[in-house]
Amino acid sequence: MNYYESMAYIEQLNKAGSVYGLSRIKELLRRLGNPEEQLSIVHIAGTNGKGSFGAFLGEILKAAGYQTGRYISPAVLGYGERIQINGQWIGDDDIADILTEIRQICERMINEGFEQPTVFEVETAMAFVYFKRKHTDFVLLEAGLGGRNDSTNVIERPILSVLTSISLDHTALLGDSLEAIADEKAGIIKHHQEVLIYEQEKTAVKVVSKQCLKMESTLYITDWSKLQVISQSLISQQFDYRDEKGLLIRMPGTYQIYNAAAAVDAALILKRQGASIEKTHIFEGLKNARWPGRFEVFDGKPLIIADGAHNPDGAQRLAESIDTYLKNDKVIYVAGIFADKDYRHILEALSPYSETIFTHQPPSSRGLPADTLALVAGQYFKNVRACGSIDEAMDQAVRAAKDNGVIVSFGSLSTIAGLKNWLRNHQIVL
Repeated sequence: MNYYESMAYIEQLNKAGSVYGLSRIKELLRRLGNPEEQLSIVHIAGTNGKGSFGAFLGEILKAAGYQTGRYISPAVLGYGERIQINGQWIGDDDIADILTEIRQICERMINEGFEQPTVFEVETAMAFVYFKRKHTDFVLLEAGLGGRNDSTNVIERPILSVLTSISLDHTALLGDSLEAIADEKAGIIKHHQEVLIYEQEKTAVKVVSKQCLKMESTLYITDWSKLQVISQSLISQQFDYRDEKGLLIRMPGTYQIYNAAAAVDAALILKRQGASIEKTHIFEGLKNARWPGRFEVFDGKPLIIADGAHNPDGAQRLAESIDTYLKNDKVIYVAGIFADKDYRHILEALSPYSETIFTHQPPSSRGLPADTLALVAGQYFKNVRACGSIDEAMDQAVRAAKDNGVIVSFGSLSTIAGLKNWLRNHQIVL
């Protein structure tokens, strides 16, 4: 297959949907020679923060001279973004080459009575093959959904498992309580390994602690009492954490300081395991980290901010950032949210900071119609308008904001690419 045929194959798999379980990917990887067994993997699960944490840790490892692969989901800017090494996306030729081999194996599996691997299983296998071919030193592997039954949990010996912020999301699949969701995420913990969890709700930490005890694994917990914020602005943030002083990040958003601090803990664990990571690598890596669509600021008149807040916890974190950076500004919202999300509580969390919201439908079969979101938003906002596209929503928001307002676009990460197209068309620097 060439690249375009490969993308048609991926679309075909997408339409087939997804089914939980590990039996298909185990068989697929076995036939591929189990490339995952030859990789040093940091496994990352959690509701929010996985991508930002990975961005910080990836840059620290890069600064230390390591070839570091990252497997992320969902991709925001393009298909190849989901598989990358030191920030460079997998190329079209590599995608076509690896998917051709995987498709042939899948077809043989089906002929022998096995189920067709899902699209996420195929993409996960592609990532393992690519990282093995490129001789990566480390792989930062994000779980797609949940943990225990997620396709990425096929790995048996991660060098570190990380649990980021855990909250209610995907409740139909993962459970309708924090305890149930934490238990599903904790399913990535293997025997006799090291585990890092963000300090957070006691319920989640208790579940993870219990699983670590069962697996005879060592648990480390971030310590926010050792975190001291020095300065915060839309350009940079400075903080101390544990013995690391004067750390600087260029990603705004109050929550990013916590993701960066957790990456420091992870880097120190890897250093104790033998990685050559020094203080200068930690400082340089944090400073260089970027991650699209997470309180990402675009300079212009009006100022525009994009944030992928797509669940209540993410919305609360966004609200805290607005309160910190934009308390005295006129804020205009642009929102596109998936229908299976708790959009009522997302709107409620953000409503104290604006009177005006323009809604649009994300470019996905899961997208909530703009009219439906606007109807609910009318209970929380004074000025509400449903728009036919993100372009129309942004045009309307610019008129409402004029030169002295700030536009905050939030919701599904799938809307970020459309927003950036609008920015390019309006010659706003990315």
